[in-house]
Order: sequence, then C-alpha cells, then structure tokens
Amino acid sequence: MKKSVLKVMSIILALTIVFSTSFVYIYAENSTQQTAIDEEKYGFLTNKNINPDEISNAVVIPGVFQSKVRLYNDDGTIALNAEGKEYEAPFFLDDTNSIVKLALKKCLVPLLLTLITQIDWGGNLADNVADVLGETLGGKVKCDSNGDFIRNVKADYYDGSIADLRAQGRTDDIKFIYDQIPLQEYADVCGEDHLYYFSYESLGNINKIVDKLYTLIQKAAENSPTGKVNIIPISQGGTLANDLLDRYPQVGEVVDKIIYIVPALDGTVLLGEIYEKGFIDDDEALYSEIFPQLLDGDETSWTGSLINIVLRILPNKVVNSILDKAVDTLIEDYIGNSTCLWALLPQANYKGAADKYLSGPEDAVLRKQADRFHEAQVNSFANIQRQIDEYGAKVYNIVDYNSILYPICDSWKSMNADGIIQLSSTSMGATSVAVDVPLPDDYVPAKGEKYIDKYKLVDAGTGLLPDSTFYFHNQNHEKTAQNDIILKLAVSLLTDNEFLSIDSYPDKYPQFNEGRFSRGIANNIAAAKQIDTSKLSQADAKELEEALKGAQAAYNDTVCDTNEFKSADARLDRILKKINGVSTEPSVSDKISDSLNAGLASFLKMLSGLLFNILGGKGFSDIFRLF
Repeated sequence: MKKSVLKVMSIILALTIVFSTSFVYIYAENSTQQTAIDEEKYGFLTNKNINPDEISNAVVIPGVFQSKVRLYNDDGTIALNAEGKEYEAPFFLDDTNSIVKLALKKCLVPLLLTLITQIDWGGNLADNVADVLGETLGGKVKCDSNGDFIRNVKADYYDGSIADLRAQGRTDDIKFIYDQIPLQEYADVCGEDHLYYFSYESLGNINKIVDKLYTLIQKAAENSPTGKVNIIPISQGGTLANDLLDRYPQVGEVVDKIIYIVPALDGTVLLGEIYEKGFIDDDEALYSEIFPQLLDGDETSWTGSLINIVLRILPNKVVNSILDKAVDTLIEDYIGNSTCLWALLPQANYKGAADKYLSGPEDAVLRKQADRFHEAQVNSFANIQRQIDEYGAKVYNIVDYNSILYPICDSWKSMNADGIIQLSSTSMGATSVAVDVPLPDDYVPAKGEKYIDKYKLVDAGTGLLPDSTFYFHNQNHEKTAQNDIILKLAVSLLTDNEFLSIDSYPDKYPQFNEGRFSRGIANNIAAAKQIDTSKLSQADAKELEEALKGAQAAYNDTVCDTNEFKSADARLDRILKKINGVSTEPSVSDKISDSLNAGLASFLKMLSGLLFNILGGKGFSDIFRLF
C-alpha cells in the first residue's frame, strides 16, 4: 500500500515535473580486463581486435535520478528521518507515519466538508492538499532565487575512473554505478580505467553542474590513452550536453565521440505543458487512462479502475482545482527555482512557462539563467554540428519510439514518443505523426525511402544526423537498458573506430530495430548454464540443451525478431521451472485468487468505462446539478 500511495503521489505530481530512465541491469562484479574476446559473450562486438590503448576513455552523463544524492545536516552529517533512517533521494520523503499525520492534520476536515457539501469552500481542500504534496515532495529540495539548494543536498561525486574507485575499495559505489549504467562489457574489454561516471543533483543548478562536468571531462581526457574522451549523454544527460556544448564549445578539442542515448535535447513535453498550461484537462485521460496506465500491470490488476470510479465522489471542478493547485504550488513554491528542471522544458513551452513563473523582480537572476539555457537549447543542433565540422567529433544517437506518452499533458496522444520524451526531441528532428499512426499516404520522404521505417511511422531523413541515428520500435524510455541490443550497440560504437554510420554494419545493427526486454532471458541463460545435466532425465537434459541453445541464439542476435525472441525465452523458462520443481500450473487457491482478481478487474474496468461513457468528466454530484 505504501508503495502504491507513494507511486501515485510522485508520478502524478512529480513525474509531471521530471522523468526517469530507470536504467537497471544485471550486475556481475568483474575487475579483470579481457585480453581475449569470448566469442559467445562478446560476439556482438563489431571489432574483435580491441586494443584498449587505441580506445578513448568514456564519460557517462546519466539521466535523472541516476546519481547517489544525499541530504546532509548543517554540520555535515547525513540527515536522518524520525525512524533514524537516512532520507532517500530524490525527494527525501519523511517516514510514512509523518506524512500521514501531516495529511490528516491539514486535509481531513476540508475533505470531509467537501464530501458532505460537494463544494470546496474557499478552496481550502485544494490549498491544503497542495501544501501537503508540495512540502512532502519539494520541501527538502527547494532552491533559492539563485538556483541553489536551500538545504544541504549533494551528490556523491566521483572524480576518477571506476578503476580508481575499485582501488579505493568503494565496491558499493561501483555496484551502484553498474546498476545505473549497464556498460559492464565495455569495462571488461577496455578496462575499468576507461570508464568515468558523472554524478550530479538532478534538481540542482545546471550551471554549476555543467562546470563540474567540464572539469571531469578534462581529467578523463588527461588520463586517456588517446588524449580524448567519448561522452555518453543519457536522457537528462542530453540537456546537460546542450549546456556543455554551448558554454564550453572548446570541449571538442578533447572529444572523440558523442553517443547520445534517448536524449532530452528539446526537453519533454510532459514537463513543458505542465509548466505552461497546468495539469491535463482532458477528461478521458483523467477518468480513464492515467491511473490504470500507472498502476495496473496486467489483466488481474484493478487499482487504477477503482481510482477512476472513486474520483467521481468529488465534483469535476474540485478534482481539477486540486490538481491545478497542486502543480502550481509545487512549481511556484518548491521546485520552480531548479534550473535543471527549467532546462527540460521544450522550446515551444519555455516562454509561456517562464512568463508565468519567472516574471517578477525577485526572479531576475533565475530568469537570466533560464533564458541563457533556453538559448543553448535553441542552438543545440548548430552546436552539435559545430563539434562535427570544427572539431571532427563523431556523433551518434540511439532513440526509442512508438510508446505513448503518459496521459498527463494535453499532447499525450498527438505525437510519437518513448513514453517520456517526444521523438522530435530525442531524434534531433525526425518526422512522425503519433503512436501507431503512419505518415500520410502522400508524404514525400526528405531523403528517400531508405530513412522510412517499415511501419511508415518515422522519417529519419529530417533528423539532424540521419546517417548515425538508430531507432528502436516499441521501446519504452524507462526500459531502455532492458534492451540488451541498445547497450551492445553503444559498446560497439565505443570500441570500433570503423563504426561510422548506419551503413557500417546494417546486418548487425540496422537503423531500425525492435524493442525488447532481455533481463529475464539473460538471467535464465545464466541459470541454465549452472545446471548439472547429469542429474536430469534424458528428456529434460535434451530439452534444456535445445532450449538453452535457442535462447542463446535469440539473445545473441542483434537484429530482433520479437516473436522468435519471446518464444525462445518462454521455452527456456518452462524447462527451468520444471527442473526446479516450479509448477507452471497455478495451485487451486492461486487459480481461485486469480479468477476473483480477474473478475473484479474486469467488472471495475467495465464499470469505469461505462461511467465514462455516461458521465464523461462529471462527478456523481454533477449529475444532480443538471436537473
């Protein structure tokens, strides 16, 4: 229950303000540099003769909330909550009891009054809910008028390579880093001395953060065997790269390659429209889509549909007032001074949002900073091209598409995206219409049919770098790292100086590929290899051998056939469960439970849909006001 409540609170109100890559991977500690390429493990590489002395050091610029950030007391000690535990980033929430007490204290009376009268008298309920959510989510990460944290919030900063951290015995930090960035294979074949991780505060001051980034890049270049570095901006890291290339264009003197991965180069419309226009007013999104999408993972889940129904106990006007007030309060009073967040607004939304929240004399310093970054964003394509033309950098881009945006902004259905960022932002300007909506029949490709995907959803030819941008169909932003092909592609780009474009290895890494989630099959392959087949029946041993062979082949194939991949994964999973005594048939009690859940889910979903068809965006009491 705690996790569900916090997820609703943070996703509905905080995810409207920020977004996450959620790069999670299987970590296997290995500090030994590979001197010979294991064909089965590293067969995905396009260069099998790697000489680490010819490979530039890599600096990863991770996405939002992918850094270890802590809250400190004024005396420098780590701040603890009422339960004596360290506060957890990103919002450093109080313990559950404290949050509940605050909510009851401020909201119980106005909520009861509103339920009884169906009127939010004087806006007290909206104001109090907004205060509770604002203080809970933004109270400890609030910034001052200069864009600096008021409280002592700092990221654990790593000023050396992974090898340096290992030499210092910082194994927990190394595990954290590999949990965030699945580049273990790169470290294996090139050495951990080649890998640097830039840690920063995702809600902090972008100017100071990028200054530190530039310093780390220079240090990594000094220690690089080539004298240069490869930088890997991921998600929010793309916005930091915008600022880096604008304020420090000379960084190109030490940059070999830039490999963008799902970068927010023109921010995210989720954030931009929330800042400029407030929470979505679309009734379908609010009463039908948001909560099921966030909370219901399968056909037996019913929480989201239940919330759709419960919402109607309040008038539509009250519900929207609470949401709008919560967003306004959160931005204006708590997180609106974070320049990292302002950097994530798309160009199209920036001026309207800045005029709304940064128009007073007290906002002059912050507005100047935000305006300056906005210019860096406007100039981002020109700055990238400058790195190519003037400094000779090789620039690549890896993007996801055809995953609908979270239904929390007005444009949630009207553009193609990866669930978090619109495709036009990540792809540097590719043309598309919307998820599963093909380009018009009379559409003329900008540079020929070669750059149109087989579904006719995207024209890569209008992007800044059509010949070095790779696309993954039906891939969600938050699950990018669960697609092993994306990481294999990144490692190959890092280690092969002959990998120059989409035409370099089209049979291995085509421009258009499929999304897939490979964490499960990777774990099953590892488990299968540990089984002593001499203890199995002949039939089971043979099935395991064939299933493992098929799964390994599917996993090793860097051109994804979705059906074959899923089939191979399912086959290996079945035999493993049989061998381990895990029944693939649910127990009688599980069947009854699943049947009841499925029935309840079906009923609530039907009821939610019926209510929406009849009432639209009206609350129950709104019906009586019609008569």
